[in-house]
Amino acid sequence: MNDQTTEINKAKVLLKRKIEEVYNHDISTPRDFLWLSEQLNAMGKAISATTLKRFWGYIPENTTPRKATLDALSQLLGYSSYSHFRERMSDGDEEASAPVLGESIHPSSQMAINERLLVTWQPGRKCVIRHLGNGQFVVESSENTRLMPGNTFLCEMIVEGEPLYLDDLVQAARQPTGYVCGKRNGIHFSHIE
Repeated sequence: MNDQTTEINKAKVLLKRKIEEVYNHDISTPRDFLWLSEQLNAMGKAISATTLKRFWGYIPENTTPRKATLDALSQLLGYSSYSHFRERMSDGDEEASAPVLGESIHPSSQMAINERLLVTWQPGRKCVIRHLGNGQFVVESSENTRLMPGNTFLCEMIVEGEPLYLDDLVQAARQPTGYVCGKRNGIHFSHIE
């Protein structure tokens, strides 16, 4: 067995273990592989349940996993790529990143200009935001929050049930700053017609 094969086998074992830890569930039945395939497909990664069965050793595998498979599984753990996952693991960073489990939006690629969202979080906060393009938003209305109509900000990702991180929040004469909505319990969002 050559060094590259040994390295890939170690990474496979670690990837499998990390995914099972994050999801708090052994991936071992056909239903598990189908579910995991659906999670990857929701992220835009077309990895079949059969490929995952081979990767987990559920069915025999005679080939080395494709880079796309390794990258997708690494991204499921929050790493940018398989290379990034290997680099972090070799640095001793075995802390599992949390995968995106809720509905999510990448505004710059998944939202039209002038598309609006209602964002809510506890206790009783509401905000209607309008996409200006390229992940930039303007606040149209707000209740019980420091965000005010006319404020603008950047946001790269909106995830149901997670905190909403705003970059370059511009409020009146203040310097642009960062801001977090729903830090304790996350946010909820819905599209507005």
